[in-house]
Amino acid sequence: MQDIGRRTPTKGGVVSVALLAVLLASAFDAWSESASSCYKRGRNAEVEGDAIGAYLAYKLAFTLKPGDNRYRASYERLRVSASAEYAKRGERLNQSGNIAGALAAFLRALDVDSTNEAADADIRNIQAKLEQSSRGTKLANPDATARRAAPSPHLEILTNEPLTLHMAEDSRIIYQSIGKTLGINVLFESEYISKRIQVDLNNATPYEALEIVSQISNTFWKPVTRNTIFVAQDTRAKRQTLSQQAVQIFYLKNIAQQNDLNDIQTALRNVLPNTKLFGVVSQNAIMMRATPDELELAKILIADLDQPKPEVLVDITVMEVSRDKLRNIGLSPPTSLTVNSGSSQTLDQIGKSSAYTISIGQAAAEFLLTDSDTRILQNPRLRAVDGQKATLKLGERLPVATGSYTVATGSTSAAAETQFQYLDVGVNVEMTPAIHGDRDVTLKLSVEVSAQSGTSTISGVAEPVISQQKSDQVVRLKDGETSILAGLVKQQESRAVSGWPGFGEIPMMKYFFSTQSHEVVNEELIFMIVPHVVRPPATDNDSTREIDTGTELGVQLRKIPDTRPISAEHN
Repeated sequence: MQDIGRRTPTKGGVVSVALLAVLLASAFDAWSESASSCYKRGRNAEVEGDAIGAYLAYKLAFTLKPGDNRYRASYERLRVSASAEYAKRGERLNQSGNIAGALAAFLRALDVDSTNEAADADIRNIQAKLEQSSRGTKLANPDATARRAAPSPHLEILTNEPLTLHMAEDSRIIYQSIGKTLGINVLFESEYISKRIQVDLNNATPYEALEIVSQISNTFWKPVTRNTIFVAQDTRAKRQTLSQQAVQIFYLKNIAQQNDLNDIQTALRNVLPNTKLFGVVSQNAIMMRATPDELELAKILIADLDQPKPEVLVDITVMEVSRDKLRNIGLSPPTSLTVNSGSSQTLDQIGKSSAYTISIGQAAAEFLLTDSDTRILQNPRLRAVDGQKATLKLGERLPVATGSYTVATGSTSAAAETQFQYLDVGVNVEMTPAIHGDRDVTLKLSVEVSAQSGTSTISGVAEPVISQQKSDQVVRLKDGETSILAGLVKQQESRAVSGWPGFGEIPMMKYFFSTQSHEVVNEELIFMIVPHVVRPPATDNDSTREIDTGTELGVQLRKIPDTRPISAEHN
């Protein structure tokens, strides 16, 4: 009976199983090679400085082969850098006006690194702007108006047309006439005293017309709303009572130390003595309470004072040239005669006996020229901020014994302990630059070149002998100007004669009876510096401009008319 439930595998079935195994192995190899190629692509991108490309390639390699910790470590390491690159891309898009692209870049930066607080803040700012533009000037929640602190009022004059006004009327009437022309409301203080004045204006701007009328009538005005002004008598008491106060926080961008913040605070306190301000060191910020005009003036002053500090890059060249030239020429004849007796004899017996030996010194011929030239070149580059000391040390540290003491270890024995300190040997540079507005640089520079030239034993301790060349100078140089700080030149020449006296001094014959030695040693040390201003002082015409701040009674800025087209929201 045939067993139909059991079949013997055929040769074709075996081949199919083997082929399947080969295909699976090939697929696995292709999978592994794909992960490896992604990893190599990530390494190349990282070398080229493409953090985003390297991160994506490393992450893809880990996705293809999640068991390889090398791939995981690579993409985790690039996570922060890639997120920062996405954030920078978003900032550039935001500055160019591409809000949608900027938002997408910031979201991508937050997706790569969820701890990127800067990207999160930028996303919230863009979303707030988009929400505000979509709803216009109205708030979705009416109660939010009461909870939100309003800024100080600013007058918005919707026309820049010049005014021509010739009137001899009461000051109240003139104010009201200008208000009707400009489309603004004019309110007067209850104790306002009106008087007749003469006003002749030709082609005056709206703000100029209001300022001229206030000076002629001895009054001052302040905005109450965007289209309403309040007029009062110009006295110190009235200004103190009626001047509007506001609070604003100024965040400083270029504070590197406490003194930078203190300098700006001191300047504001001296220029604006009636204001209240407080420096917040932890936030690099200044909180200020003052009138709107004083706050506006403080904003201008802070923008001019809070500038990045200038920086300079200094090329320092240390050259040491040592040359030793030695020349030995001549014949050295025998200069000694030695007689040795073979036995103990008296002086009378020596002449009658032949038991002695005579030896004559050897002659030598020398024809030698040695010329050695040694050049040691150090060329460090040092970058420093204006007014801050920069230090560079190239070399090694040598231990030097400074003292010893005895430590008792028992009733009869003691151990000596030696104290050491370390000396910096090599090229040591200390530099403090001062960068001027004309791109000149004043350098307080100390350059030291030292080396161990030998050892000296003192009290049983071998101490190193240090040779040192040092220069301390203060110089003022132009940008790119080369200056030699110090040059130490040492020249030494020596002559020696070895041979028969008299014969060794005869001209032309001295080389046959003596050896003439002539050695010349030249040593020279040169320090050169070349400053390059990489960030000049940030001073321009805007930072040195004159600003009208009104009278002594209070700061009142003169408004420059805005020539930009009126936006639709003002209509």
